[in-house]
Amino acid sequence: MISDLLWYTISYNDYHEDYYRAFLAGIFVGRGYHVESNKETGLGRPDLVLKDKRNRRAMIIEAKKSKKESDMDKDCDLAVRQIISKKYAEGLYGYTQILGYGISFFQKTGQS
Repeated sequence: MISDLLWYTISYNDYHEDYYRAFLAGIFVGRGYHVESNKETGLGRPDLVLKDKRNRRAMIIEAKKSKKESDMDKDCDLAVRQIISKKYAEGLYGYTQILGYGISFFQKTGQS
């Protein structure tokens, strides 16, 4: 679904990591999530933190821009390792479920 949305909305001028982060933030805000972008937590700044306060769930998303399509899996793994090594979940008190996702983008393709 993300790849379809990218295909129909962005141009090659938009192939920047900060654009992809804003693109994802817009999708999740539109779905009713409380979204924090680049806000300090743990030992760094995760790209996105989605909070569902009513159900006490949170999701940490770290996005990477891949230089080649063949690097997308490796970059997803790198993003997940960053979530863990930077301890991004440590600032999320009171949530019973915290999920971490690495997402990579190459041009108009997204992969998690």
